[in-house]
Amino acid sequence: MPIPSYADAVRYVRRQPRINTSALADGLGIRWSLALDYLQRMEQAGVVGTIDDHGWWPVSRPQGPPAVRKATAAQAATPQESPTPKSERPQEALTAGAPLGQSSDEEQQELLEKLRDAARVLMAERENMQKLRDACRLLIAEREAWKRRALAAEARMLTEEADEMDRHRFDALRRVLARELHPDYAPANCADLPLREALFKSIWPKVEQIERKGRGG
Repeated sequence: MPIPSYADAVRYVRRQPRINTSALADGLGIRWSLALDYLQRMEQAGVVGTIDDHGWWPVSRPQGPPAVRKATAAQAATPQESPTPKSERPQEALTAGAPLGQSSDEEQQELLEKLRDAARVLMAERENMQKLRDACRLLIAEREAWKRRALAAEARMLTEEADEMDRHRFDALRRVLARELHPDYAPANCADLPLREALFKSIWPKVEQIERKGRGG
């Protein structure tokens, strides 16, 4: 959408009794800083007066064309010219009224253009809002996915910690069985040495089998 020019701003301001930065920005659909720049330029050009204490610029009204005033003075100075026939006065009235109608059409056209621009801005804002909603939904989905991954990682960590504790317990039990049953750890002159050897040969293969299963998962 094209940004309204300084000339567009001047035309808009001339239709107002007074103007401030917010009113110009809202009326043209431009940024506040650009509206302030336009009004400062208009103050230098004499389009508006000096800003008052409340932030309003009075709008200067353009005077009539100098050529018209000179022509009027010339007509007053030359009484010998014949007055305009009455039959031609309606035609002059129509001619004089033509610029008014043309100006009204131009204002209506400008108003239509502004309405179209406002509609385009509204559609663009709606598209932006839809994009923001889609982005929010995507962020929510990503957050839920990260939450699930974090919970799974926490569960794996707890499982690994529990497995590690089980391995430590199993190793401790294994060492106890080895000290109590292995013939090499038997005291001297042990009367039940054959019984210890028999128990060790019977139990230790089962201990090793349990250990292999634990390592294999």
